[in-house]
Amino acid sequence: MARIPSKAAAVLAAAASTALLSAPWASASTSSMSGTQTFVLTTRSTAANPVYQAVATGVITANGTMRATSTAASAPLKATFPKGTFMINEETPGRQSGTINPSTCAAVYTDTGLKYKINDGTGSYKGISGSGTANLRFTGTLPKLSNGKCNESTNATPVAGTALSVVHGRGPVTLP
Repeated sequence: MARIPSKAAAVLAAAASTALLSAPWASASTSSMSGTQTFVLTTRSTAANPVYQAVATGVITANGTMRATSTAASAPLKATFPKGTFMINEETPGRQSGTINPSTCAAVYTDTGLKYKINDGTGSYKGISGSGTANLRFTGTLPKLSNGKCNESTNATPVAGTALSVVHGRGPVTLP
């Protein structure tokens, strides 16, 4: 193996240091980051305003939570991640459908194509903007009434341990 003379080694080290310090990952750039953002939300809660466990991948990659700011149907979701928060507001509803198996009372509800906007960021998400499309799927077993029929009333609570809501959202996001 050839030995590099010390003067040449110093020049190579200086060149390598300059290259490393000027590399895109080493600079404190003020340019914005844009890309596709994906969210997967899950909950087993039957509460009127459940806390969703949230996994974000894309421009934001983190685990956190999302919860509606109130029980109103139009309330935005507040996303909370380790580096800050932001709001997700429904822009247009999706296509809703549901089925109930009359013998087992197993229920499936879907809301597909829901459009949303992202804004009002704090912390590292200050100035965030974006939009996307979400699909929700709820499954659970409804309780039976004394006559053996499924309790389909709006205040019926699914049998404990059977409820699962999963939301998949995807769309473009920009962080300044």
